[in-house]
Amino acid sequence: MLTKIETRVVRQPDTRVRRAWYQSASTDVILQHDAETGEFLGFEIDWEGRRSTRRCYVTWARSAGIRTGLVDTGEDGGALHYKAAPVVLWDSKPRPDLIQETRRLIEHSCIEEGLRESILKRLVL
Repeated sequence: MLTKIETRVVRQPDTRVRRAWYQSASTDVILQHDAETGEFLGFEIDWEGRRSTRRCYVTWARSAGIRTGLVDTGEDGGALHYKAAPVVLWDSKPRPDLIQETRRLIEHSCIEEGLRESILKRLVL
């Protein structure tokens, strides 16, 4: 179950953009809004994939549209290797399976109804 992180603990470096953060044990959702108008600007959603060293990643922004990929957590190699920095491995085109899984996550989340609908209408190919 996604829980909203209190706004006062979410760093807001750009005063023109407000961020809301929802988190569960395996999922993170970050929503971005224009601070003055409240206009929806974008979202980032990542969750644990089937392979423990990769996280599924779906993002939407007005300028780029929907994008999918996997986050390489940098933990490959086992105990004898140093952990590398996480990096997003972008798909050449959005993957329908990741978009459908994201829709399921959001539909069953506790994100407020209006925000949830804003996300779902953008989770299309």
